[in-house]
Amino acid sequence: MNESIIREAPRQLLSEFTQSESLRKHALAVEACMRACSRKLSDGSPDVTEDEENLWRIVGLIHDFDYDRWPSLEDHPYKGNAILSERGWNEVITRAIKTSLRRARGH
Repeated sequence: MNESIIREAPRQLLSEFTQSESLRKHALAVEACMRACSRKLSDGSPDVTEDEENLWRIVGLIHDFDYDRWPSLEDHPYKGNAILSERGWNEVITRAIKTSLRRARGH
């Protein structure tokens, strides 16, 4: 996985779209939780590759990046996913974000 995507791009995206300090703190907390979950749950094994861990971490960090601009149920996370797709983000990441929200809404 490209080092820029792993380290800089997610944080730049969050900075660009997320103005709320509480939402930024939430993103960092979810990132940490997702990293821990990846170690415990990925493929049913405690041994997770660095790429797998980074995918979990990135999804946690950016899952709500669009919420400040588009908080409605009709727009979030769909507008954000459109932005990610336009910018060439990995489909695994965009699909994970969409799927997690559908499950949270009971779909």
